[in-house]
Amino acid sequence: MNLRWRHLALAAIGVTALAASACGGNTTKESAPAAKNVSAQASATATVDPKAGWPKEFVLGYFGGDDAEAVLKRQDPFKKHLEAKLGMPVKLFTGTSYGAVIEAMRADRVDAMLVGPFAYVLAVQEAQAEALGTYVSCPASVKECVYDAKSLPSYQSVVFTKKGSGITKLEDFKGKGFNFVDPASASGHLAPKTLLIKRGFDPDKEFKTVFAGSHPTSVLSVWNGKAPGGATNEGNLLTLIASKQIEACMWADGEIGKPRTQEEIRKTFDACPDGKIAILDVTDPIPGTAFGIRQEMPETFKKAVKDALLSMKDQPELVGTLRYWYVDPHESLGLKTLDAFYNPLRDIAKLLKLNLKELAEKG
Repeated sequence: MNLRWRHLALAAIGVTALAASACGGNTTKESAPAAKNVSAQASATATVDPKAGWPKEFVLGYFGGDDAEAVLKRQDPFKKHLEAKLGMPVKLFTGTSYGAVIEAMRADRVDAMLVGPFAYVLAVQEAQAEALGTYVSCPASVKECVYDAKSLPSYQSVVFTKKGSGITKLEDFKGKGFNFVDPASASGHLAPKTLLIKRGFDPDKEFKTVFAGSHPTSVLSVWNGKAPGGATNEGNLLTLIASKQIEACMWADGEIGKPRTQEEIRKTFDACPDGKIAILDVTDPIPGTAFGIRQEMPETFKKAVKDALLSMKDQPELVGTLRYWYVDPHESLGLKTLDAFYNPLRDIAKLLKLNLKELAEKG
């Protein structure tokens, strides 16, 4: 039991014991029932306290990346939102890697974490994390972010080339260069690699794969003719299009994150004129980042946190500032729990024989 909770529990027991002792000193027949009633009422009050066992402060863990101060500043409106909803101080913690944040949760130094989707899967395994909500964000290409009920709590990676380069199908990458993003990137490496394996290729042996280092670099090197093709997420393509760094053929309906049929992918590719970035294939949906909390925390507290997360969409100013909100899609998807939404990542880890601990340390 967490030390903070143990103190609260002992304090409650002490109050009940003192009440019982004080009442026990009176032995008259008339006062004894009254004393019992007072003791019962005190016990009942302690039992129904909606905040029994709640922490004195709520500590959230983030991956600090290259600029931890920028992360803290960016998340300050979210911190204030939680403080207002929960009625308690919220503290932000940054780790030097996903693994460092997970370890902090395992050691009870962090109550909840917001890191990558694969890191959440590891946190369930190593730190008994529980998903309360899934992150949904506006694409960087959208200037004014507003809540959109149609936005999906998942995203997709694509395999792409520059039309006219001689690459017209996945087989054409055999013996040629192919850009992944980073070994730990879900949309820039793990998901597209899984896609290629499912399509019957071993990219590590059949393609000349390199890690470009970032999503923009992966695309721009293909745009500039330095590589035949690569992988990135759809949102990155939209961002590069909006900033006029590339020209690319996207979907006719203008949506991203939506599953596509092979017929639709082929039709879009064939219609794309030479000289533009064109999509050759699309991965299965990748779940958005989970808000993971320690399972052992009181159910009443977890419910309050979840309610705070799901209420974000009803605050336009907050969504406009943060450019994200949280949802729980598990019921609409026919899943028993929100955690089951992340099972495709477990399948990827199994297929690629990933060491999630090593992966988290690279985050």
